[in-house]
Amino acid sequence: MQSRFLGQRSDFVLLMAASLLVASCSSTTNGAARPGQSSGDPPTSSDQREISEPLDISAYLSKPCYLVSSEKLAELGFSREGGEPHLPEDDEFAAQTGPDCGWIGDGDGSISVIIASKNAERGLGGLEGLRSLHEQGRFDLWEEISVAGYPAAHYGVTDARSKGDCNVAVGIADDMAVSVTAISFRDNPVMACDVAKGVAVDVIRTLEGGR
Repeated sequence: MQSRFLGQRSDFVLLMAASLLVASCSSTTNGAARPGQSSGDPPTSSDQREISEPLDISAYLSKPCYLVSSEKLAELGFSREGGEPHLPEDDEFAAQTGPDCGWIGDGDGSISVIIASKNAERGLGGLEGLRSLHEQGRFDLWEEISVAGYPAAHYGVTDARSKGDCNVAVGIADDMAVSVTAISFRDNPVMACDVAKGVAVDVIRTLEGGR
């Protein structure tokens, strides 16, 4: 199960690296850079939705395991102490994506929370940055939803929800997203997305309450 969890983290890193590649590509028209290419500006979308009440995640960049409340963790059979944090300064995956924390279940199901801060540093943050990857064909799965009033999406290189794997990304600010992954819910695949969305809601409540 642990190797499966690490595989999911690796997939996310590859997609973040892909967005960096997009930012570094250049193209000009009559000597002028096209938006979102050589200038490094984030891609724009006609249906971009501004977030009226952005959430500040800066306090959790050094402690991503605290994004999920003790109550929610206990409900899922985990504990705060059981979370494994990964920070950019000491983890190669986190150095590409941003801080994350993972909980590996003893039986069926594991969860992780990823702060996509490195995409924001590249100018490709927020849900728009991830949507741009889908528009380039890098995500086979992209279904937009809402989580606690914030724009969100189910996403994935492939759609593995029928196998018990589910990813939910939530835009908490125009330039910042948090991704929740629930994997290996083999006995009850539908539960994976319920868990991912429930954890995402809890993260929003944590950020709103500053607990």
